[in-house]
Amino acid sequence: MQAYSQQQLNSLIKRQIALIVVVPALIVISTGCTTQTSSNNNPQPTPSIQASVEKVPATLAIAIIAQASNDTDQQEQIRSLTEYLNKTLKRPVSIQAVKDYKRTVDLLVEEKVQIALLGPLSYIEAKRRNPQIEAIAAPITKSTGRPWYKSAIIANSASGIKTLNDLKGKRLGFTSKLSTSGYMFPVVHLLDIGFKFNSDFASVQFFKNHKNSLAALLDGQVDAVGIEFDIYKQAKKAGKINDYYQVMWESEPIPQSPIVVSQKLSPQLIAELKEAFISAPIGMLNLDGIPSNGYTLVQDSDYDRVRQVKKQLDEKLAKTK
Repeated sequence: MQAYSQQQLNSLIKRQIALIVVVPALIVISTGCTTQTSSNNNPQPTPSIQASVEKVPATLAIAIIAQASNDTDQQEQIRSLTEYLNKTLKRPVSIQAVKDYKRTVDLLVEEKVQIALLGPLSYIEAKRRNPQIEAIAAPITKSTGRPWYKSAIIANSASGIKTLNDLKGKRLGFTSKLSTSGYMFPVVHLLDIGFKFNSDFASVQFFKNHKNSLAALLDGQVDAVGIEFDIYKQAKKAGKINDYYQVMWESEPIPQSPIVVSQKLSPQLIAELKEAFISAPIGMLNLDGIPSNGYTLVQDSDYDRVRQVKKQLDEKLAKTK
């Protein structure tokens, strides 16, 4: 028997491993590339190749978080956007407004819709549960001229609230635990200045969307709310809010709510969707009722700041338990 050095043995083992890996691969490739011949002698792909071809849904399903002030406004916005996308994409589009943040996330994560308009925090949660989604575009806020917005804490001064410290023992209202400006940013700030979220307030209620939260404040159901700042400013400008309701705090800029798509859609279709949103007429896509200056392209890293604040929230809430 021939004697081998250690180096020669190692080389021999590597060649044997390569043969073990490559030969079956060649067999698979050879099998996969076989064709069948139809009666007219045109080669047809085998079932294995056909199974790998992407199946584009007959109708693109889109879910959005309902924020409009009433159903009539919401339905008109949905009608206009549906007509625009049908014409631009040259394919049927179905849009549904969902009043629950979690349900909107579930629909996208579970692949019951292919596209969704999510809040920044909702997007982070959806991406965590299903990495095969992608943020492609976001609205440019008219008031800032940038693809960002702000959160605010609004309080009824008639409840004896002059500063944030006066919130202790008061009734607070928020949108949803998946709301960026209507929950996460204001709560992180309150925790930063020393509040214990589970014990320092008389009650904490959730109202599903920002306009419901503001309505609850005006109706006296709560003493203060965390909401999207532009919702408050819009109501103030319209004369719906008197001077008793004061801004106690406003946040840093927050990346705007993204249009999110499934990466199982073809690259061509995703490119067409990007083009459709950034080319849309200004004013058509004000789905949350806040004026915008159209849409701009975004990417996942644009939401890293939201991830940082989410981590802060989780850490701070864990310490208060």
